[in-house]
Amino acid sequence: MGKNINDREVDGQVYSIDGITKISNALSNPVRIKILHILNKKPCNIYELAKLLNMSRPVVYANLKKLEDANLIENDLILEGSRAKRVFKAKKFKFKIDNNTIDEIFR
Repeated sequence: MGKNINDREVDGQVYSIDGITKISNALSNPVRIKILHILNKKPCNIYELAKLLNMSRPVVYANLKKLEDANLIENDLILEGSRAKRVFKAKKFKFKIDNNTIDEIFR
């Protein structure tokens, strides 16, 4: 989450309504949680993820996009011979939300 005028710092972490919504949305889907679990163990390209999840690449990509929008994963282009491959990996994150967090956002 980038810091902007609507962001609030709570317990050393920056929160915004938009950021909380994106993270909540990203984590509301069991497939995306499974993707995070896989990427916590090792970086993967979309072909590897599709095979591990037994899903089509477009469906996997749509889920990866939600995780990227929530700033939970990142990707790098890796050169393998003459081909470039996009590899996804989980970012370190800690997310805590409680009544105080919600109240602080609206102050």
